[in-house]
Amino acid sequence: MQEGLRGEMCLDAPWKMLGYWPDVGSGMDEEGYVHTGDVVTIDEWGHFYVVDRTKDMVNVSGYKVYTREIDDLLYEYPGVDEAAVIGVPDPDRPGSERVKAFIVLKPEYRGKVKEEDIIRYLKEKVPPYAVPKFVEFRDEELPKTTVDKIFKKKLREDEIDSMKDKGLLK
Repeated sequence: MQEGLRGEMCLDAPWKMLGYWPDVGSGMDEEGYVHTGDVVTIDEWGHFYVVDRTKDMVNVSGYKVYTREIDDLLYEYPGVDEAAVIGVPDPDRPGSERVKAFIVLKPEYRGKVKEEDIIRYLKEKVPPYAVPKFVEFRDEELPKTTVDKIFKKKLREDEIDSMKDKGLLK
């Protein structure tokens, strides 16, 4: 194993599941691996750390963008109270996505931080393809799941609906 590798954890072991009921073998790839959906990294001792979920990963023209990394950077920006980065379909490139950030600022920062401030900040920290094309500021909390995590799936669904309403997607 090589330190710093990052990718989806796939499992193959004698104790792995046999498949989803009632279809034995379902849920595994053609080589028999179970895809966990967890993005992991490896440290110098070979320990694995879950750093994201594949469903939260954005595909920008073949480049993988791990949204958790950008979320973490946004939380370091002064005044950010909540942040969530998602992928939205790119109407100009079928099969590709664009990066969009949703941010809730602390009350004393509202109106003082602009979209271009966030984009400039991220341009210094991430590759060009990972910089959000859009930044949306919200005054209310971002939607949450029942376990009080930011509900990225809902943000994505709402964004896709909005794009369809504007005629950007079919």
